[in-house]
Amino acid sequence: MTMVWDGIGWLVGYWANQLGGTFFGTGSTLSIFGLVVTVLIAAFLAVPRGRRAMPRLAVWRRALFPRRIFSSASGRADLWWFAFSLFGYGLLFGWAVLSSVQIAALLRGMIGPVAPLGLPPMVAGAVLTLLLYLAYEFAYWLDHYLSHAVPLLWQFHAVHHSAESLSLLTTFRVHPVDTLVFANITAIMIGVTQGLAGPLLGEPRGVTISGVNALTMIGAITLTHVQHSHLWVTFGPRWGRWLLSPAHHQIHHSIDVRHHNRNFGNTCAVFDRLFGTLYLPAARREPLRFGVEGGGARPHGWRTALFAPFGKAWALRPRTLRPLAQPDPPRANAGHGHRYRQQS
Repeated sequence: MTMVWDGIGWLVGYWANQLGGTFFGTGSTLSIFGLVVTVLIAAFLAVPRGRRAMPRLAVWRRALFPRRIFSSASGRADLWWFAFSLFGYGLLFGWAVLSSVQIAALLRGMIGPVAPLGLPPMVAGAVLTLLLYLAYEFAYWLDHYLSHAVPLLWQFHAVHHSAESLSLLTTFRVHPVDTLVFANITAIMIGVTQGLAGPLLGEPRGVTISGVNALTMIGAITLTHVQHSHLWVTFGPRWGRWLLSPAHHQIHHSIDVRHHNRNFGNTCAVFDRLFGTLYLPAARREPLRFGVEGGGARPHGWRTALFAPFGKAWALRPRTLRPLAQPDPPRANAGHGHRYRQQS
């Protein structure tokens, strides 16, 4: 009996630390400060352009958190996934994520001593910060691409695309296997970049915010959190080729075959441009429909979402990588997806 109570005590302590670290940790993108910034940005985007008078609080509330989204089965499922991401993810696979630090150290040991380029420390630190940010963005793009190109991975990623309405919480609607694959790809990319660029730059200290790459942190607070907003916000034809807006990501979630396999990136559009997957949204809202066709009778049920992908993945195991150049069949919108990756 003592062991049971000890286990319960450990679990409660773990959840308390999880909550504290998530909402009060300075290195968390979901810290109170980060969330305040995100809400302010979303509120600014919600105000119609050209409006002179300041909207009333009720107008902002309806614009940011419309009842039609959170009263739906899809919206309620997003709330469940948000709670699950806070309390369950670390228990499930925290032990199974590769360490970028170990990967970088392994590379340094394999390469041996390297003559640094001799850049000033501040310049070297800025360059390393930019390279690590781009490494994270490329890891995101690559993982997202593979989640759509590999049928086995798509079965888990489809959970995210089963959302039939988008909100600020849809970003947490991610299957644990989907997140696990992303975390390991990210660790490899970050570790390789650190292991190769670090010695060349003289092992500088990158610019960080509580240990998190500053550019990644800023991108998460200002862009990642609002990517799943239902608001049609574009950055225009110029900035839209460099930064990904909520409209970019709504295109990504669309079940229209014209929009499949587009806008895989996280905050910057560089890799979508390089690999030909960028789709610039129009200034006016396009009529879009979200979800996964053929998703089953209860696409938002948590049991189906958690366990059904394993059976589907097992049934598809002999299949190989399929080219993204071909449109997906109407039965399954296998050409999109996002997973919110808490910067950790």
